[in-house]
Amino acid sequence: MNAPITLLMVMEAFRKVNVGETLEILGSDVETRKDLFKVLHPSRYELISFQDNMPFFHVLLRKRH
Repeated sequence: MNAPITLLMVMEAFRKVNVGETLEILGSDVETRKDLFKVLHPSRYELISFQDNMPFFHVLLRKRH
């Protein structure tokens, strides 16, 4: 999938998550992996887990506010 579209989908999913809930992100796109934390403001989430097992990555984010 195209990285900008994927990032938009992640941002939309994150908006729908309630405060205190966790969003799980699974992917394999190298560009998304690099840009994910550039588009999500660090004060809005707590990074629970980041596993980079090439070619796939797994991220868990808890929404703060």
